[in-house]
Amino acid sequence: MMGDRALLEAVCARLRQGSRAVLCTVAAAEGSAPRGPGARMAVFAEDSVGTVGGGRVELLVRREAEALLKRGGGCVRTYGLENGGDAGAVCGGAVTLLLVCLEAEALPQLERWAQVLDRGAEAAVRLDVRGISVEEGAAAAGVTFAGGVYTEGIRPGETLYLFGGGHVGAALAPLLARLDFRVVVFDQRPELARPERFPGAARVVLGDFGRIADFVNITRADYVVVMTPGHEADLAVLRQVLPCEPAYVGCMGSRKKLAFVRRNLEADGCPQAQIQALHLPIGLEIGAETPLEIAVSVASELVACRAAIRGGRKGGACPA
Repeated sequence: MMGDRALLEAVCARLRQGSRAVLCTVAAAEGSAPRGPGARMAVFAEDSVGTVGGGRVELLVRREAEALLKRGGGCVRTYGLENGGDAGAVCGGAVTLLLVCLEAEALPQLERWAQVLDRGAEAAVRLDVRGISVEEGAAAAGVTFAGGVYTEGIRPGETLYLFGGGHVGAALAPLLARLDFRVVVFDQRPELARPERFPGAARVVLGDFGRIADFVNITRADYVVVMTPGHEADLAVLRQVLPCEPAYVGCMGSRKKLAFVRRNLEADGCPQAQIQALHLPIGLEIGAETPLEIAVSVASELVACRAAIRGGRKGGACPA
């Protein structure tokens, strides 16, 4: 799956080459739609990137987009998902797509959108059949679609601090970036804290695990993953992170390690609520062994937690 940052980069590249692009956005969904509001696909003359759910719906959207590439403009289309509906599905519900053809004039707005994502800034993205606008600093909450105007709020938060850039960290960082987390990698080993090792990371910080506040500021909106080279360094990071009460804190290790961490945190006087919020062992149980398999396990847990925090349609409870 392609995240917004990568999709925007692909669209900007085509527009700079003088090509058109049709941005297809799920504006509203009812029932068992395959993707919720905010899912996106960009269609070009030769190919496409991203997805609005696949299947018959995506085929119909792609055909509509190909027509817009020829004539320009935009449109709003609703596809039924009931038996006998437009999409030939039996799931029930409906999905509404907003399609708009973009040309070189849209580049400044698209580039601003990408910059907002890179910085973790707050903005409102507005789309209608005439084009796109991005207002940085605007306080837009969630997603709305009214009067043919789709508005999506981008808020700071969902920055993920990854403490430890070893084998698993190197596999995890680019995966999370593709899942639209803003990833900040933190390590105290100069040979590992190098940006080229972490494609897609917003920042790579060379710092001291014992003094993380000198380098980063963790808030309640942030996510934290701890996988340093040893138990003591993990514990040092957790002692500093847990009082910040981030949205998620996970630490790699065994259940035996959990007992060690809990014992030390309790001795420090750490509140039980903060200790209970810790995900250790981190990740979903999928039988993972290799660094990439462990990264997939951790990323899956993080996606589930983010969906629950956002109140997504399919999020469920954040796994303990």
